[in-house]
Amino acid sequence: MEGLVKLRRVINGEKTIKDVGSWKTGEKMPRTAFPVRGAGFKVPGKYTWRIVRFLCEGESFRLLMAYRLDLQRAMFYLGKEVVSEMLVLCRYEFHADEPGWHMHCICDDKDKTSGRLTCDDKRLPHWASFHRELTLGITRAEDAYKRADRVFRLSKTPPYELEGQPWQA
Repeated sequence: MEGLVKLRRVINGEKTIKDVGSWKTGEKMPRTAFPVRGAGFKVPGKYTWRIVRFLCEGESFRLLMAYRLDLQRAMFYLGKEVVSEMLVLCRYEFHADEPGWHMHCICDDKDKTSGRLTCDDKRLPHWASFHRELTLGITRAEDAYKRADRVFRLSKTPPYELEGQPWQA
């Protein structure tokens, strides 16, 4: 099926990094950074956040990374760019009201609408299952980027890798 994006192929696929935004703290994220419709989606100024843009499987994607140490909360949103909006494929997060790090995801983008948060089909691992990591494990921006790299395999690039480490920007 043409145009169908499978989450596993995006995570495991080779990526060409287009842009690694700088970390922002004390600055509300503009809606244009990760355009999702609805008043319910926003990253308040008290979060530290960053956007990474990359190409994979012939499509453009964005990864929003945001965390707040005082609340022991982190969220990573992976979205496919569709015209001027994002089709959110998954949300990887840690927060106090659910056990451990977990991912909410869709298996593919068939019948999904761009610009809306539609990644609640599955939770991995299930809330009642065993969780390997029960603590946030982030104390600085570099930790957040390394976690995103490990989970979303951002450093899986073609042989002509970019110089420098993206978490330093």
